[in-house]
Amino acid sequence: MAKQHERECAVCTEEFTTPKILPCGHLLCRECVISCLDSNRKAGCPLCKCAIVQHFFISLSKTVDALPTDFVMEALVESARVLSKDHLCCVCEDVRADFICMQCQVMLCSACTNDHKKLSVSSSHDVESVSTVTPERLAASRPALCADHGHRLADTFCFYHRLAVCKSCKSEHRECLKVSDLHNEIETTQNSFTDLTKILVEAEQKLEQAIGQVTSRLQEVDVSEQEDMAQVDKTCDRLQKLVEDVRKKLKDKNHTSHLKIRNSLCAVKTDLSNRLGKVTSHKQIVTRAVAVSPRPALIHMRQPLTDRVNSLEISSDVNVELLMKPLSSEKHFEKVVGGVERELLKLEQQKTESKKEVNSTNIRVVCECEANK
Repeated sequence: MAKQHERECAVCTEEFTTPKILPCGHLLCRECVISCLDSNRKAGCPLCKCAIVQHFFISLSKTVDALPTDFVMEALVESARVLSKDHLCCVCEDVRADFICMQCQVMLCSACTNDHKKLSVSSSHDVESVSTVTPERLAASRPALCADHGHRLADTFCFYHRLAVCKSCKSEHRECLKVSDLHNEIETTQNSFTDLTKILVEAEQKLEQAIGQVTSRLQEVDVSEQEDMAQVDKTCDRLQKLVEDVRKKLKDKNHTSHLKIRNSLCAVKTDLSNRLGKVTSHKQIVTRAVAVSPRPALIHMRQPLTDRVNSLEISSDVNVELLMKPLSSEKHFEKVVGGVERELLKLEQQKTESKKEVNSTNIRVVCECEANK
């Protein structure tokens, strides 16, 4: 069941009015989208920072209108408003209503409920206790009414005019390119949403698994860094104070190596998280649409949502090509130690040779002095 805050726009914090589906899957009121883009064409979604629109048209209003409308959320908001009104009988004055007709969307007291069930036009209607009805169930129970005759049930859907019409209006749309039986079209739409839900659920699972793998690799990198840091300390302890500068260089190099891997993995995780956010948001929209069906509004949403889901790159491989674990730096450290030891030995040899040369020079000088005497 959609909670109160889920029916509220993140910008105006009011219940949605003409909710538009952003590329990331989040919803904003149409006017709020216009307001955001009017001040900044590169404005991002206030919930996830993804771009509000990907393409601009001639005018700002056309750009916003090109975004799909969440008719299900619109119906949920309207149903929630009906349930939030004072529970007073629509027939009697100042009499508490304990029941609501799911089809007529009116509240009734006990006496009027009995009369409502006796009327031929409403005898088949479902009348339930107001306390047990949710906005989702109320929205799902709304009958499909003719666009021209609001009191008549619709049985046909005209794709050219995007309207649900009754039998008497069907002849007016005879020349339209595509006119289908409304119930068959609703069933097809339901199946389509079921398929979309399956696709989105599978994509969500794959993305969550990939993010789990990246998270695991990040932990391994942290452990690897700790192990290598310990090796750095061990190596530098062997060299004591003479190689403190080597200690710093090794740590810097080791940190840079792991930082590069960490940054790469974090970038992959961020990208996967963004994709997961989009998939999850669209899954919620599709799931909500399935829950509210049957309803002509779903037909309006089917193609835009199908196109949107197809554009989410769900079919692309989400298996992360994880970086190999860094090779142990122990051998590298031993080479550095060996190099330092060789340099120290070379210095000692140079000192010894220098001392010998000095001694030889001194001896030669002494001998020359003795000879001159």
